[in-house]
Amino acid sequence: MIKMKAIHKIKGEVTVPGDKSISHRGVMLSSLAEGITKIDGFLPGADCLSTISCFRKMGIQIEQE
Repeated sequence: MIKMKAIHKIKGEVTVPGDKSISHRGVMLSSLAEGITKIDGFLPGADCLSTISCFRKMGIQIEQE
């Protein structure tokens, strides 16, 4: 079991190589963050784009460059 205690704010920058699993998680975690999150190295495969589509349907504003 892992126990975690939420903190009031999460702030920082993490650099990881482009990866499908990380791309999914980046979208999911970014939807919980305040402000704007930039994801570099996002892999635009069909399943990752489907994740973006799902979060857009839930009202998350996502721009792709």
